[in-house]
Amino acid sequence: MSADSFDPKLAAEQIDEICLRLFDSWCDTRNVISLTFLLRCWPLISMDAASLRQLRHTLGELQESHGKILAEEQAQLLVELKQRIDDLQVHGPEDGAMVRHSRDRAWATSKLLRLCRVEP
Repeated sequence: MSADSFDPKLAAEQIDEICLRLFDSWCDTRNVISLTFLLRCWPLISMDAASLRQLRHTLGELQESHGKILAEEQAQLLVELKQRIDDLQVHGPEDGAMVRHSRDRAWATSKLLRLCRVEP
């Protein structure tokens, strides 16, 4: 992707869309292990470099540790997600440009869990 045609807003939306697709898929299949990894680092409050690195690292750990439990489509989504993160980090703002607060993450995560509660 060239610097001239790169749209950071679009890349950020794609990252969030991929995470949402993974979340929905893992909720549907009740894949608690994968959900646990994802919810450690998503939803993203901001697209700062530290948040993106954490997302990439955490889902990379999931692939390394539990890759056998992932469906082929989910594994492909993780590869695409890594590429989008790499694109955004190469073209994105410096680390200090956006600040994320842990209380905001906790609030967003609790909201997400309440909205998407999986009933037994």
